[in-house]
Amino acid sequence: MLQNPGELLKEQGLTNPIQALDGIVQEHDTLAIEIADDELTRVLDERIRISKKFFEERYQLAVRREKNETYLFGRQIGKNEKQSRYRPYEARYQDNALYEIEAAIKPIALSRLPDLIVLPGNTSEESKQHAENITAIVDSDIKSRENRKVLSLGFKHLPVYFTGIIKIRWDPEKGEFGDYVFENVHPDNIVIDEQCTTNNADDMKFIAQAMKITIQEVIMRFPQKEQEFLTELKRQGVQIKEGESWKQMATTIKIWEVWFTWYKKKEGENYERIEGVLWKYGDVILKKMRNPNYDYEGQEKFFSYSVPGDEKTKSEVPLELMMQGAMTGIMPPNVTQETVYRNYVDMPKKPYYFMGYDQWGKVGYDETSRIEQNIYNQQNLDDIGKRIIEKLKDRGKHVFSKEGGLTGKDIERMDMNNPDQDILAEGDVNKVHAFITPPQPTQQEFTEIGMARERMFTLAGATNINGVLQSDVATSNQIAREANFTRIDDITEETVNAASEWMAIYAMQMIKLRYTQEHMRKILGSKGTVTFIALKNDMIEDGMEVKIKSSGTDKQKRKNAAMEMAKLKMIDPISFYEDMDLNDPKGRAEKMMMMQMDPAGYMMKFIMGMDPMQAAGMLNQQPIPGQPGPQPAVMAPNTNPQQPSPASPANLATEPPQGVTASPQGQGQGGL
Repeated sequence: MLQNPGELLKEQGLTNPIQALDGIVQEHDTLAIEIADDELTRVLDERIRISKKFFEERYQLAVRREKNETYLFGRQIGKNEKQSRYRPYEARYQDNALYEIEAAIKPIALSRLPDLIVLPGNTSEESKQHAENITAIVDSDIKSRENRKVLSLGFKHLPVYFTGIIKIRWDPEKGEFGDYVFENVHPDNIVIDEQCTTNNADDMKFIAQAMKITIQEVIMRFPQKEQEFLTELKRQGVQIKEGESWKQMATTIKIWEVWFTWYKKKEGENYERIEGVLWKYGDVILKKMRNPNYDYEGQEKFFSYSVPGDEKTKSEVPLELMMQGAMTGIMPPNVTQETVYRNYVDMPKKPYYFMGYDQWGKVGYDETSRIEQNIYNQQNLDDIGKRIIEKLKDRGKHVFSKEGGLTGKDIERMDMNNPDQDILAEGDVNKVHAFITPPQPTQQEFTEIGMARERMFTLAGATNINGVLQSDVATSNQIAREANFTRIDDITEETVNAASEWMAIYAMQMIKLRYTQEHMRKILGSKGTVTFIALKNDMIEDGMEVKIKSSGTDKQKRKNAAMEMAKLKMIDPISFYEDMDLNDPKGRAEKMMMMQMDPAGYMMKFIMGMDPMQAAGMLNQQPIPGQPGPQPAVMAPNTNPQQPSPASPANLATEPPQGVTASPQGQGQGGL
């Protein structure tokens, strides 16, 4: 009688990874947090309150953000009119250079997204192939239209709100098996740890996000807490009336999603670090759990070593083979049982990325921004322009003497701008009327407004990036343009490139953790061909690394070098097209070489779309320039009775087949 496979594995010193074989199923929630709700609520509410107060009182964060937003979108005139700061005759002038600067910087920063590459975990061909496939998937994903919009909005938020926030989450409704998505979180809806001195989310003890959601959605998402939630609603002053519950259920409320780091004391003096998340409304915790984007439990797997202890000779033993060995008593050599965790990162990571550029090592937000630094310059620019416009609008003053017999009401009825209206005055006109000529804008004022604009562009690093010459010396303009490109490249490196790398790393973690089923990905190749790749979590191997293969700066330098080498004729076509970041470099090189060496073949193949056989046949039928074309063969009479005639069955096999041209000597000639 065969022994139970589970028992046999236990005799081998191995634990059966499938407890159901012995009829034992143990349920354990690895994401559960054994922390009292009231303790969590009390501590986190206090931390959120302290952080809000710190940033409002010390940094005046909300006021500065609102001011940046107002001036970026040019809303200061509307606000001043609401506060009655303008007289009716004052000019409403605005030259929004701030918006113009941001509109010039953003496309440059986002036009050259970095090329990402995934390095293989080992030197095996299978690992290299996995790394190549994952590189194509991750790089294409980050550069997709959806994620480019995410990067773009984060980049635009940064100079206004002193940060730009990107969040990753798992969407079970995306695709057949669910998928990860990146999205922006508005900075006004985030409260961060005020004690953290970096913009790294994993250094923050907590990140609280305010979420707007309806009462009905809360009940649907957290049905176990329905009664406690309704009680808390009532305590907060929201009444659910019978007969009108549908109306209250559509009411929008605000709940908090808090990602936090907690230290739980263990036996002795040791502490366990817990990365968790909870959702709360008021004093009610709707749900709490460990960071769900990490594998804490792992999976038991069996490995065989050809050489004991040598990781290079390690190979996984399928469970079916282990069960078969347990049944037959023949086990693979040097088998060990190991716990394999489906993690790409080494520790749980909070699902937020905070863009930063003007960090000062004091808080998680930037200390200032290019927009904030330029606001007073924008005010000065608007004041100068308003002064010029008002002078141009001023048509002077008419002054009348009472000796002319005119009264105040007569003056009110006069329209000095009406060409059809004349004025009759008694006595000498020069004695009863005078005209005060208005002042005109000076050349100094026009020079001043130009200097104010130039100063704003210089401060933001946006001078000459639009390619417009600002001086008569082209060399000086090129130097200035390159300097500003370098500055924008530095901004891009610390914002867009860093965010792209974070997105790729977290995407790898999501794939490793949640792609238990094959996800089909469609990749567009350089030649326009579509490739389908079946992606699964076991393709993410230990030791794989995500790196930036080339940033926007590297690409620009490579393009410049390629252009210089092309002028010197020291570069081949394929390398030139690769350095210029053009698609299908080999195909482009083939077309160029064929166009130069065989124009007729180029026209037939690439313009007329002929296949090689058709093109060769047509070329053979065309006469060579300067020589007579092929002449039809002349059939001589058959004088030898022993020789079969051309139409005899013996000659049919040697006659040219249909579609093949006969040579002038009458012998069949192929079309190639």
